[in-house]
Amino acid sequence: MQALYTQTDKKVELADLSKRVVAFTVDVLLLLTLVGITDYLTFSSDDQAYFFKAERFLHFLLGWLYFAGTETCACQATLGKYLVGLRVVNTTGKRISFKSATIRYFAKPVSVILVIVRFIFGIPGTTKITFHDRLSNSQVIAY
Repeated sequence: MQALYTQTDKKVELADLSKRVVAFTVDVLLLLTLVGITDYLTFSSDDQAYFFKAERFLHFLLGWLYFAGTETCACQATLGKYLVGLRVVNTTGKRISFKSATIRYFAKPVSVILVIVRFIFGIPGTTKITFHDRLSNSQVIAY
């Protein structure tokens, strides 16, 4: 017996900003929990320094590996995106590479600043593809 799987022609819908913000909030809360645990379990050599502690590199590495790793895995989403029903794909609809996910991670602060400036000045959003998506040739879709 042979089973055939035919993919239906579902129209890919880009995720809107509100779902992406909810997913990002869930991811940030998860990362802050992990950062709190690592702060509790690690010992600092300099308790007076807040931003330049050696653990900050560990937190930065943890965030980068979380976002880049989960967006390139089989589920193609971070925990927040997965719970909201979003996936990160490249422009052809396939899984993104680790390089693209790394570009997305490092360009994400610029996107956040651009969205905030657009909101403050009342500039309407004409597209659902953000700056870091354009830079890494990726898109976030709802499934």
